[in-house]
Amino acid sequence: MDFALARTNMVKSQVQPHEVIDETLLGSMMVVEREHFFPEDRQFMAYSDMPVAMSEGRRCLTPMQIAWLIKSAKVTENTKVLLIGAGTGYEAALMATMGAKVCALECDQTLASKGESLTKDMDVTWKVGDHSQGWADAAPFDAIILTGAVEEMPANLAKQLDAYGTMIAVVGMASEPTMSATRIVGPTGLHHPEKLYETRIDPLPGFAQDEGFQL
Repeated sequence: MDFALARTNMVKSQVQPHEVIDETLLGSMMVVEREHFFPEDRQFMAYSDMPVAMSEGRRCLTPMQIAWLIKSAKVTENTKVLLIGAGTGYEAALMATMGAKVCALECDQTLASKGESLTKDMDVTWKVGDHSQGWADAAPFDAIILTGAVEEMPANLAKQLDAYGTMIAVVGMASEPTMSATRIVGPTGLHHPEKLYETRIDPLPGFAQDEGFQL
């Protein structure tokens, strides 16, 4: 399989048409080899526009969903990002390639070990722990990105934001047909969340509504 061609097609057909115009983000998606972050027997699916099982109960986000989360979090060079639910590190690698400083939090040791190996030469620091607790020792953050759905914006994670930091999460119940990508700014931003767009992703492990992924 020609992964380089598949990567180019992914960016041009799945990401750019959905109002993602940040050249730095698009450039990182063009160079980070997503197939390496997938189980070997599923690498051929790395550039599809569907969620793919990464381990028991965990699926990846689609390229478009990833691009929109990073775009909505306003990640740029030197942004200090807390990535919650880092999986095998693809999103972390994208943001590090953009020049961000990434703190990757993952509850699954196996996924985190693979991610740490794949991003060892990048500005990515890893921790295995409870997603719902964040990474207080490394706070404050310019941006916090949750890669799975939560029932409500986590108040304790908001406290780990810088005064003007941004947190982006997909908020909604697992039983609902759609969810809302929601953004807050600063630790007090919970009082005026901004709903950005509708989408649907799997629940994030470690939060109350976690029921595994839905088919």
